[in-house]
Amino acid sequence: MKIFSQLKQALSQTALPDLQGKDYVQLQVQAKQSLSGSELLGWLGAKSAYPHFFWQQREDECTLLASGAVEAFSSLASAQAFSQAHGLALVGGLQFNNQASFILPRLLLVKKGPILTACLTLKASEIASIEDFLADFEELASLQTGQNTLLNQHALCNFERWQANIGQAIQGMAQKAFNKVVLANATELTFAQPLCPYSLLNASQAKNPHSYHFLWAENKERAFIGSSPERLYARTGHHLQTEALAGTVAVGENEAQSQANADWLLHDLKNSYENWLVVEEIQENLVELVKDIEVSDLQIKRLSLVQHLYRSIQAHLEPGVQDNQILAHLHPTAAVAGIPYQSAFDFIQAVEPFERGWYAGTLGYFSPQAAEFCVTIRSAQLQANQARVYAGAGIVEGSEPETEWREIERKALAMIQLFNHNH
Repeated sequence: MKIFSQLKQALSQTALPDLQGKDYVQLQVQAKQSLSGSELLGWLGAKSAYPHFFWQQREDECTLLASGAVEAFSSLASAQAFSQAHGLALVGGLQFNNQASFILPRLLLVKKGPILTACLTLKASEIASIEDFLADFEELASLQTGQNTLLNQHALCNFERWQANIGQAIQGMAQKAFNKVVLANATELTFAQPLCPYSLLNASQAKNPHSYHFLWAENKERAFIGSSPERLYARTGHHLQTEALAGTVAVGENEAQSQANADWLLHDLKNSYENWLVVEEIQENLVELVKDIEVSDLQIKRLSLVQHLYRSIQAHLEPGVQDNQILAHLHPTAAVAGIPYQSAFDFIQAVEPFERGWYAGTLGYFSPQAAEFCVTIRSAQLQANQARVYAGAGIVEGSEPETEWREIERKALAMIQLFNHNH
């Protein structure tokens, strides 16, 4: 595409800044052109340098794409120290179990409105090889269309085990081990052909509006993708925005039914209680990091298949608070783990027959000026011709296994329907 040729040419002709005392150099160029999600994903899919990172903000104000890493961090503290010392933005996130993966991207593409910014980051010692890093810059992969032929589908946790897990959870609550725990299931799908994560995410962008869309691929074989309605937090300077998204009902077959379901959800005591538990947990977790905190009234957030109870939370950070502290205090939230966190986390590890990995983790970016992370729910891990699709439900006293089972099946459908499979 012409735009990528222009950007490549501009990058290779950019005058080098003064290298005096600099460890890293960023060459940055801009162009104006409206690009679709499929064009951006096609660009990323053609890049030979891994990891690949794609992250589209929920209100579609900003899309980030990264290929390759100049530096990689498996510790949140060292990632933060690096960003602070060099004033550079890092992308990546934390898995459910808090394992960190952050990178300083080699190539970063930022789309804001019609403006596309390309940034190439080099170590001072690499200046001589600029052209090498731009070799496949213009290339675009064509995204697959058509059906994926399903060979096999099975849930890793069957209904009997699910029922037993919920029984155990409610028993744990009766014994005051925890007030809430979020239990998940994973569905394994095997297809006749290898899956294309870029094509699937492109389909998800069309089917799941008002969501964060993300992809993290450590190598060519494995990719984690999803479309999440939930923000972990956004920070601009000292201003922090987070939210409580918990409590679920289906979208109806027509507008009247959807509205009736939403009205029921707003007034249902079990769901309101589940949401308020998340609010309280967030307030408690942030208390030493913020000066003041404001919680909005209960609202409905409607998605393509489900509706959630939602409260927006705003706060002002104390001076000197950094993103590694915010991440450590907020992730994983009560909306994906439980309350109190440690006993809920231990229970999840004991009863779930699979590792969550990136599911219910967080992906995004941080820099000294700003940060934003989403919660990686409504997601799937892809490897070759297999997909593992995850979905969870908040269990509190009064939760019924059949109702919660139907809820996770509805949530998983947001990803499963993307495969457009035939038997």
